[in-house]
Amino acid sequence: MFRRLRSVLGHGGREADPVVKVAGMPTRRDAETGQEALEAKGIKAELTEDPHNIGAFELWVRASQEPQARLIMGLSGRSVIRLTRKRVAGDVREEREKPRNAK
Repeated sequence: MFRRLRSVLGHGGREADPVVKVAGMPTRRDAETGQEALEAKGIKAELTEDPHNIGAFELWVRASQEPQARLIMGLSGRSVIRLTRKRVAGDVREEREKPRNAK
């Protein structure tokens, strides 16, 4: 039923190759340098101003080219960079004892 409604209303669904954010840069100069590097390798990148941080910029590429763009930019393949947490004085976690082999 929904498929029928979509065809009648003219909604084609999702875009085949959407645009995704590859990197956020603190200055326009850094963002333009990254954009030039990507375009030198044949990847078209869009430069937009970050709506949350005035003066910062974002680079957007097609989802199919995201892995190559991240490699060119020197970024990890993961979207999230995991950092080690500092332990707070009140945050004590029990450490499990490793089982010892009985002899």
